[in-house]
Amino acid sequence: MTTPATPAIPLTTPVRHAGQRPTPRWVGWFLILLPTLAAGGPLLGVGPVFAFRAAIVVLFVTAAWDWWRFQDRSRTFYVTLALGAAFAVAGVVALGWSKPPLGPALTELAGVGLLFGVALAFVQLYRTAETVLTIARGWLYMLVLVIVEAAWEIVSGNRLPNFYLPPEMRGVDFQWDQIAGPFHNPNQLAAACCMALLVMPIGFALEHDRRLRWAYPVVCLPVPWIILHTGSTLGLLLCLVILGTWALLHRWTRITAVPFGVVALVVLPQGRSFLTTLWGQLGAVVQSNPDVWYSSSDRFNLMRDGVVMLRRSLWLGVGPGGFPHVMSTDQLPYPTHGIVDPHSAIVEITAQYGLSVFVAVTLVVIGAMRWCVQRLLKTRGLPFMSPERAPAVWLLMTLALWPVSSMMNSTWLLQSMSALQLATIAMLARHHERPKGRLVVPSETALRQIPAGPTVGRATGTTVGGATGTTVGEATGTAERP
Repeated sequence: MTTPATPAIPLTTPVRHAGQRPTPRWVGWFLILLPTLAAGGPLLGVGPVFAFRAAIVVLFVTAAWDWWRFQDRSRTFYVTLALGAAFAVAGVVALGWSKPPLGPALTELAGVGLLFGVALAFVQLYRTAETVLTIARGWLYMLVLVIVEAAWEIVSGNRLPNFYLPPEMRGVDFQWDQIAGPFHNPNQLAAACCMALLVMPIGFALEHDRRLRWAYPVVCLPVPWIILHTGSTLGLLLCLVILGTWALLHRWTRITAVPFGVVALVVLPQGRSFLTTLWGQLGAVVQSNPDVWYSSSDRFNLMRDGVVMLRRSLWLGVGPGGFPHVMSTDQLPYPTHGIVDPHSAIVEITAQYGLSVFVAVTLVVIGAMRWCVQRLLKTRGLPFMSPERAPAVWLLMTLALWPVSSMMNSTWLLQSMSALQLATIAMLARHHERPKGRLVVPSETALRQIPAGPTVGRATGTTVGGATGTTVGEATGTAERP
């Protein structure tokens, strides 16, 4: 006799109506709080112990317990684990070969461990699209708080204690007029806003609470104004690209918002100034002009210096944390006006961890993009912003923009927001591996803890043992495979 399959759970059905709980309730609140803790950084901590880092440890322990109880067999989990192991092995090899300063090297290796730790936790704690919606809500609340704090800085002219310029520079250095929000410098604020913008369309598509759904596009409206006050040309460009793409995917905004935005960009003085600066930044990469300084030319030279470092290290890399050390101590052919940080995730990873890790990261990104394309092909005929397609569209967009968006920060590997973005990408990849939800296979110990009941053994998919959050269909491995 054939066992009937568990009915498919709609992507946008709330957990309380779906007959299952993807994660314990406290874990859901923990995921919602995590982006705010990442944005707070050292403001929410004592010394090197940040609240975000402590939260990662708690989340990782929870995910490890979940893995022991429900053995996850996902490809995303094993690929993330293998990529983290590749970073660790390549980092140790490069450390022994190039011998960068030991202190910064160990600090970066620990940071990379936390980076992949939170990614593995997100992948393991994924159950359904409701888990993706939970983290999207966390990004939404974080963006609201960041916008409120940044607006206070613009109106009052004050800065938080962790601002990179001392208070006595107010009115003396023009860079004091650039806001940084809860971050150390303005580029980090611009990067965090762009990361959040890439998640807002996913939350808008998956959100089942009508009161909250329209908060996702509304909170995006002041973001260009905030990024304009950071002075980040690249951040403002990415912000306009993201919002323009979102507008093009909807009929009414394609007709109204896009033409209005183009006209405002050309007519407003701020828009014309932005276009002029953008043209100068692009021209500085193509043709160097010693009389005019643009940050784009220095970042392009940092890339070329990174290639020189890689060749000198016989393609093994200069070691974790070794990029600034080599820039400060070695003679490199391309001038950067005293800038020693890589300002690019691709340069930082490749120059420090070697060509092998660069190849591994490239293959993983291509594989995730392939999953997105396959998902879009399977759901052809549906709108791009439907719950079934929006996560694939915006994960594809995030991966395509990542080489450019990572250039806004001086370093990428040690940023809390980078860890959060990587974890969100990993969770979205896990979602595309099984869009209808994870197949949960409990361990024998977990099966023995399921209380007996009249529905046990029939595998009808009805809930038993509400305290454990499992269903009979899950316990017997009959959950539907999409």
